[in-house]
Amino acid sequence: MTDATQLARLLREELRLQTRHCKLLEAQQRALIACDRNTFCGLQDEYAQLLVHLEATTQARQEAMQDEQGKAVPLAALMEGLPARQQTLLAGVRDNLRRTLERAQELCRRNQQLIQNELAYIAFSLDLFVEAGRRADLRYGGSRCGGRKMLDRRA
Repeated sequence: MTDATQLARLLREELRLQTRHCKLLEAQQRALIACDRNTFCGLQDEYAQLLVHLEATTQARQEAMQDEQGKAVPLAALMEGLPARQQTLLAGVRDNLRRTLERAQELCRRNQQLIQNELAYIAFSLDLFVEAGRRADLRYGGSRCGGRKMLDRRA
């Protein structure tokens, strides 16, 4: 089992990374709303690096919260034998981390919805152009070549 100071340090580091995660998700959301593909793609690289660090920190925290047999011990059980000051510290970090994780999940859900909306808009736009091309082909000569010649003459 780990000491409370190390566990608090790991939880604070995870909270810091999750807060950064939320900020990146918010920046992605702004880029999606603005249809700024370059910014969104640039954020993806930073996001991938953050996830690597976050995974390493989560793994370290999980290892620190194991008993001698290697079984995971809940934070509440680890806090039972600690002094009141350390319990308060760990409970505060835990609550902040929980709120931050909920915020990250909500942002992920919203970003996913924005992406789905943009994909639907792209599909609609493509269908619109394809249908316009088909109508022009039928209206101006019936065959592709004849239709193009007719359109070229009119232009």
